Amino acid sequence: MKAERKTAIAETLDVTTRQVERLLKQYNAERLHETVGVERADKGQHRIHNYWQEYIRKFYEDGLKEKKPHTPADVVREVQRHAVIDLRHEEGDHPHPATIYRILEPLVKQHKRRQKIRNPGSGSWLAVETRDGKLLKADFSNQIVQCDHTKLDIRIVDKDGNLLNWRPWLTTVVDTFSSCLIGYHLCHKQPGAHEVALTLRHAILPKRYPPEYELEKPWNIYGPPLQYFFTDRGKDLSKSKLIKTIGKRLGFQCELRDRPIQGGIVERLFKTINTELLAELPGYISQEEDGAERAEKEACLTIEDIDKLLARYFCDDYNHGPYPKDPRDTRFERWFRGMGNKLPEPLNERELDICLMKEEQRVVQAHGSVYFETLTYRCEELRSLQGEYVSLRYDPDHILTLYVYSLATGEKEGEFIGYAHAINMDIQDLSLDELSQLNKARSTAKRQHSNYDALLALDKRQKLVEQRKQEKKERQRSEQRKLREKSKRNSKVVELRKERAGKLAGSAEPMELLPERVLPEEIKPQVPVPPPQPVEPAAPAAPVEERHKLVIPKNQTLKRIW
Repeated sequence: MKAERKTAIAETLDVTTRQVERLLKQYNAERLHETVGVERADKGQHRIHNYWQEYIRKFYEDGLKEKKPHTPADVVREVQRHAVIDLRHEEGDHPHPATIYRILEPLVKQHKRRQKIRNPGSGSWLAVETRDGKLLKADFSNQIVQCDHTKLDIRIVDKDGNLLNWRPWLTTVVDTFSSCLIGYHLCHKQPGAHEVALTLRHAILPKRYPPEYELEKPWNIYGPPLQYFFTDRGKDLSKSKLIKTIGKRLGFQCELRDRPIQGGIVERLFKTINTELLAELPGYISQEEDGAERAEKEACLTIEDIDKLLARYFCDDYNHGPYPKDPRDTRFERWFRGMGNKLPEPLNERELDICLMKEEQRVVQAHGSVYFETLTYRCEELRSLQGEYVSLRYDPDHILTLYVYSLATGEKEGEFIGYAHAINMDIQDLSLDELSQLNKARSTAKRQHSNYDALLALDKRQKLVEQRKQEKKERQRSEQRKLREKSKRNSKVVELRKERAGKLAGSAEPMELLPERVLPEEIKPQVPVPPPQPVEPAAPAAPVEERHKLVIPKNQTLKRIW
């Protein structure tokens, strides 16, 4: 019988009867590799120009980006229009509609799959889709870790109570499987790759907070990403070499999410923080019309206060709250079960120094000290390395302690040497921003003080110089007077002047002066005189010629006239 033959074949091939029926069906349809004959070398490839393939894909994907997806028929009409109108081809000189449908088939299937995929925040299983189209399913804790930033909707003040013109930024690292918050970082400016690295370092290491944070429960949620570090497509994450380097060092892969909806878990956390924590605090910016003005008036919390409140909320409330998909478990219980009911092995803190900010090179000074950011640090292990270069790494939130490494040579990484502590610093803790503000204030005060001293010294110099110049002039004048008086002792000018004045006063005759000087231009041409006619001899007595005289009064001062 036919059924008995199928059973015998199945036992011979060690397969099921259903598999035998499939093979028989493929054999009859000549779809088995042994029966299809010689296959074409270009099977599965489109036999049209690459220009048309790229144009078809681009037109369809542009419609998806604009949220107006084109149907395959729309793409066929666009290809015909582009060929006839734009490229001036003849009618029919364009790809066949069947070829266009074959090119669009995988793109249409991918788009439909994206529409059917569930949000990571709902459903019986959790999955996220990467930018490359890969579907990542979270099966255990710390398998897929997500990271994102947000600007908190609250206004804060500085230590002196002055309102700051900026709002704090929060960077979080969340586990996709349990939605637990593993680590966070609060900073003043918009976060970049270094702030993400610090957040990842906080998430990996066990949390140890000082008593003033007043945590009621232990924060036993930590560990590195085991497979994927899932982030958005921001420039600070998608093009960061630092994050990729950390991933290679710790053994996880960096992936970018395809759409914002893929980050639903971490985005929902930001809304929860606003509604359950920040909305009750003074300085919260509500959605009301006068919410911003009211926040400026009520603001009284510092960034240190916000950090303490966030730590208490994440540790005591959020991580131990009910898990949204199964309220019978808390987020921590689901995370602990996903880790195999045991805590992960803590990593050595030295392995995570790569998460700190970029390295700084310094020369070791006398007594094993280094100079960094106007502070002097000392390390006992550096006493034998005086005059050599070392590499410094530091945490911007705790700048009073530096991590000293030897310089890397080639592929060999630098080795950890020791800790360098700031000397003569009694402050318990100090951040890089606070140190920069102190240095700026000190520099401003020094510059103002130096300017005042310089101006004061300049004023004194100018007064002294003017005083000495006046004294010099007085001495010169005094010497001139002495010389003149000495020369007058043997001079008879005064007696002669008096004698002459007496003579002029006693004389009654007027003084005769020279005639006024006549310019050449004022001389008038003389009329020619005719030759003299002979005259009769005149009388022997000739008249006396009179001379022109200028007479001035005696009491009038003489002027020099030339």
